[in-house]
Amino acid sequence: MPEKKPINIFISHCGEDADQIKSLHKLIQKEGYKIRDSSMDEKNPNNAKDPEYIKSLLRPKIDWAGTVIVLIGPETHKKDWVDWEIEYANAKGDKNIVGVFIPGGTDSDVPENLKKYGDALVTWDADNLGEAIEGQSHWMEPDGSVNKGFWRKNVSEC
Repeated sequence: MPEKKPINIFISHCGEDADQIKSLHKLIQKEGYKIRDSSMDEKNPNNAKDPEYIKSLLRPKIDWAGTVIVLIGPETHKKDWVDWEIEYANAKGDKNIVGVFIPGGTDSDVPENLKKYGDALVTWDADNLGEAIEGQSHWMEPDGSVNKGFWRKNVSEC
């Protein structure tokens, strides 16, 4: 597959799913993308407790990214930081916000702000993820079927 343009991403995730980040990179690279990732991860732990300080670290990382990918696992919907990252990315107005179910993720694991502000929600599949990164609005269930319960922001069907 020919290499596509480099993409700048930020991966919103909960700590329990951090081990999926390398696999996500491989999935994206399978579609021919060269990834530049500004995400914070557990390799460089940050023991900060002050929410405003943490936000000051996250804002430039999200600002820099063109696509925010949200890993959807069993604990994701419970994480206030994931919801904040999605809301902040949406407020910027220029981010493609894509949820991707990690293996074992379910539709009940989807954060509320992804339902409100997301552009796509796809399965752990290189083709679907690549199309979502390119801006196609796929809304899927974890099994790959069409999800009729979530709608892309500012879009409706007649």
